[in-house]
Amino acid sequence: MKLIAILFCLPLIHTLPTVPPFNPWNLVQSEEVEQVIDPDYNIPEVQDAPEIPFEERDSPTHAYSVDIAYHTTMSDMECLRAKGYRSVFVRALNPIGNTYFDIEVLNTINNAYNAGLGSEVYITPNINSSRSGAEQINIVYQNLRDNGINVRSIWIQVSSPSNWNAPISQRIQFIQDMIGQAKNLGLSVGIYTSFYDWLEITGGWNTFSSDVFLWYWHVLGVGADGETIPTLEDFRPFGPWKQATVKQFAQVEKVCGMIVNRNVYATRNQEVSQVVHYSAGNGNEHKEKEQIRVGGIGF
Repeated sequence: MKLIAILFCLPLIHTLPTVPPFNPWNLVQSEEVEQVIDPDYNIPEVQDAPEIPFEERDSPTHAYSVDIAYHTTMSDMECLRAKGYRSVFVRALNPIGNTYFDIEVLNTINNAYNAGLGSEVYITPNINSSRSGAEQINIVYQNLRDNGINVRSIWIQVSSPSNWNAPISQRIQFIQDMIGQAKNLGLSVGIYTSFYDWLEITGGWNTFSSDVFLWYWHVLGVGADGETIPTLEDFRPFGPWKQATVKQFAQVEKVCGMIVNRNVYATRNQEVSQVVHYSAGNGNEHKEKEQIRVGGIGF
């Protein structure tokens, strides 16, 4: 099978929030295996990501991660671990059509666990779906639980303002609906966005709970030439956030043959994915089951 990644690139971003952002998750799957750039789009060749310095690969203060939204293999995850990455952010909800659970998340979480990587899940919601925000959270939660994944946190993508075709008040209600339902399910919640995205999509909404984590992006363009510093030192408060948990500092780079975005986060509270054992059964019939625990950054 060949995977065709269609990337929609906008002009290089010199400062935020003055230029409309590039959407790093416009990756569309097909029935093929090899990852290529669609020649119909005038996109420069995807650059290899710089290597993580050896002295930072087991840092006690911070760690590197990638986010992906397509099929991966066990060797992909082993390669990431060998190159010093500590976790992966994996898409669990595809926004196409009426939205659907992205089954590839199960494969990647299992591969990541077996390679010794932590996993986080994010969703790309669709405000134009007939499903409410709460229902889109439920689809992801139930499918993960039904497939042996003990999900403890979820990240909600709030970016690409042109995809939010609704009045600001409706957008805010939709986001509130997702946050509220995730918390009802006992999940910690994070938002992926930027100063510009948040201002354009929500009008700078800042009245919700301060316990929602922030994963912000700040790049100057795609590829290695567009990277910003791999620390959270350039964060400036916006919306309700006084601090950030994760930063995406690079977009559309090649690592281990995969086209990914790269992130950095503090490791003081990170928990690598673990297997949870629990008893299940009726009456005297009990058996041990296993669930991979997913989510731990920011706890």
